[in-house]
Amino acid sequence: MSEIIFESHSPICDISAVIEEDDSTYYMYLMTAPETGVKLLRALWVCNRRPAPETFDPQCMKDGKAPMLPKENLAPIHPAAGITLNPDKLSCYWYDTGDSAAIFYGDKLLCAIPPYAGLHDFPGFSVFAKGQTRYAWGMPETPAFAERAKGLKTFWENIKADDSWPEIQDECLRVIEEFYGSKHEKYYAIDGGQFPPKALAQGRKNGVIYGITLGVSQFAMPRSEMVFGSHYEDCNRIELGFAAQERHEPLTQMMFSVISDVANMPWNEQNFLWHGHTFDFPNIKGFSQIVLINPVYIEGMECPKWRKFIGNRVNLLWLVPITSDEFAALREIGIAELLKKCPDPQHLHIFDGKPKFSL
Repeated sequence: MSEIIFESHSPICDISAVIEEDDSTYYMYLMTAPETGVKLLRALWVCNRRPAPETFDPQCMKDGKAPMLPKENLAPIHPAAGITLNPDKLSCYWYDTGDSAAIFYGDKLLCAIPPYAGLHDFPGFSVFAKGQTRYAWGMPETPAFAERAKGLKTFWENIKADDSWPEIQDECLRVIEEFYGSKHEKYYAIDGGQFPPKALAQGRKNGVIYGITLGVSQFAMPRSEMVFGSHYEDCNRIELGFAAQERHEPLTQMMFSVISDVANMPWNEQNFLWHGHTFDFPNIKGFSQIVLINPVYIEGMECPKWRKFIGNRVNLLWLVPITSDEFAALREIGIAELLKKCPDPQHLHIFDGKPKFSL
């Protein structure tokens, strides 16, 4: 019979981390919250509760039980007789993606399912495992991984501190207003009064109205580390923007509302947004989708200049409406080739009511 002895809910995703015990093992699970329908996302062996078998026993899985690791996959620190964990000594620190977590036992790192778990069937790390199995990998020998995990506590303490949002808000407004060349005209909270705080600042210059978010980049996007690998620190944090000629000013309010929804998508869907990604949007006559455009990939395209956030680059993704024909071309040839068909790529992000690509 199994029992959950520890549970922690993500501060920004509908995910819970639990430690479950049965007669033979402890496992860490990441699962969606009960109110959204329980779904197992990740599973990680933590340790055995009784003496390990000589070899892996597949019969236990056929019997509906979580498998023990055999002797050959136990770290030397794993007692031969098994381990009993004290639930009161367990604590959870969530990664800044909100979808991955590290479990500590007292002040010692016990196990972790990091943001890149799932890649190549990697399940996560346990201090009691040795080698690599589909149920657990041994903890990395270099101290960097454990140091990163220990730093998660400080991250959350800092980000939830009373002075955190005012500092982030002031810095983001400084950058955005430097981009506008003047003070922002309007300020909209787009967080629905919920943590984490996020907002959008409207401004204008050279006959163009802009709306750019602040606060979205406080957190790294889920799956970004898995997809971008060693380059993830340049690709895991975003802000969002929309720009339109002043004659299309009535459209901006609708688009700013759209941005408030898009700003939640990575953590609601446990996925990332990036250059060339699209979503359906038939609400503008003559257009059918929105494509996200990152100025990093277009020489000469304007963009606010944020400082790095905790060592990570902040990327702006412009929301650009495209037609059904442009979307079909994008699906066929990809964003890099489609950009070559734009007569004025530096101003691609500014909505003027016309298609952007010569097809």
